[in-house]
Amino acid sequence: MGFRIIPPKRVRKVKTQEGQEALRRLEEYLESAAVTGEPVEILCGFWKDQQNAITYQELRQAVLAGALTAETLELWRQDYSILVSGRLKAMWEKAAGAGAKGQPILDSLAFEFNTQSPGILNWISERGAEFVTACTQEQKDAIAALLSKKMREGHTVDELSRLVRPCIGLTEGDAKAAARLYDSIVANLKKEHPRMKPESIRKKALDATQKYAERKHRARAMTIAQTESAFAYNHGADQGVRQAQEKGLLGIMKKRWSTSGDDAVCPICAALEGVEIGMDEEFGYKGRTLFPGQKKLPPAHPRCACAVEYIEVSPPIFSGTGDAGGSPAGEEAGSSMQKLGEVDPEKTEEALGHYGDLFREDIVENVVVIDKSGNLYHASGGTADVNISGIDLAGASITHNHPLSNGILSFGKDDFIFLRENPDIAELQAVNKYYTYRAVPLDKIKEISYNEIYREALMRGMEADGEDLQHLAMEVLAEKGGVIYARKAAE
Repeated sequence: MGFRIIPPKRVRKVKTQEGQEALRRLEEYLESAAVTGEPVEILCGFWKDQQNAITYQELRQAVLAGALTAETLELWRQDYSILVSGRLKAMWEKAAGAGAKGQPILDSLAFEFNTQSPGILNWISERGAEFVTACTQEQKDAIAALLSKKMREGHTVDELSRLVRPCIGLTEGDAKAAARLYDSIVANLKKEHPRMKPESIRKKALDATQKYAERKHRARAMTIAQTESAFAYNHGADQGVRQAQEKGLLGIMKKRWSTSGDDAVCPICAALEGVEIGMDEEFGYKGRTLFPGQKKLPPAHPRCACAVEYIEVSPPIFSGTGDAGGSPAGEEAGSSMQKLGEVDPEKTEEALGHYGDLFREDIVENVVVIDKSGNLYHASGGTADVNISGIDLAGASITHNHPLSNGILSFGKDDFIFLRENPDIAELQAVNKYYTYRAVPLDKIKEISYNEIYREALMRGMEADGEDLQHLAMEVLAEKGGVIYARKAAE
């Protein structure tokens, strides 16, 4: 999740065999027909269809007005939306699946990647929306450059109308380059062939410009296909690792940037080679951010072919059963506390959330304690309790689960007694399938009995039909100044 193992500073490491293999698999995928074949043809065909859809009369009107109509821009936005939902979504899903398969750390696990998980579907939805917006704006800017006052003053309406069409689908830079090529050819032909008819000059220049634009369309299509596939591939790898974590197959993870290491690597990526950070941290490189969370993973720029190696820092709590409710590995119910490692104390809250989610639906109670120094401990118990022993709890943060079978939803009487006997802990959390509960004990809890708050909860329960009495009791306790209490629905 979002916490990192101490020491919390970025370091560089020599590329490992696993890192080289992760990079090789990514490069192999980006060179496959899944990237260089169909997606490129889809994009080139898409732009050709857009060119054919706009009439010569509409282009003339745009030249005369100096701008495209709002209707045309909206149609282009709709075109890109259909492209995303109909064709590119499949490309992203395929690349995400390949990314999960491309992680060596997942090879030996009994694990099946779910491409329909919220982590994948939400990313594709967000990336798709950004792609539509960015491409529509880029296309608008490119044509606006051709319809500028300077361009209109230097060309006839007919000439400029014909020049705009092949540039639909190009970037602003490529569209300007196409216009410069056209003007250069016209000027050279006029100089070298002064008797050539103006119509013939314009036709030769336009033919050459169209061929140039086609090459630029194909190059742009390749850039988009490779870059978008790299985005999805690396996101799929990240989600694959997270899904394995959720199933208890992997423990705490970190990620390491991996480049090819040859002379072709750009300065941005070369500076990232071997950098290790936590799963939810961002790599420190500059550049335009295309969508939220982009800098957590490669690519760092268009056509970037860098990969991430995932490294397990500490073993999973759960055995590799693949069940969300698996029992802790190597421990019997009622076992003593086991130190798992250390976490950055500043990331304690994220660590509690991570482990709470791991054993949220377990059939036995588990407890994780993070002491004030960041030492991480775990123990498992039975269906009704779990013991904490041998740890200095002053300033400690604790989370544990309540199996639905024991009937305890919020904090029960034993939790209340624990809070009263340990008023110097930082916080206590409890989780189940439906909620996360959080309590911070206050000094006044020593003056309050559980029977007192439970009786008042019973009275309130008569008015709040169906509400959990333990939750109501904790609300009463909070009102009396015994705790700071909150309940949050599980995501």
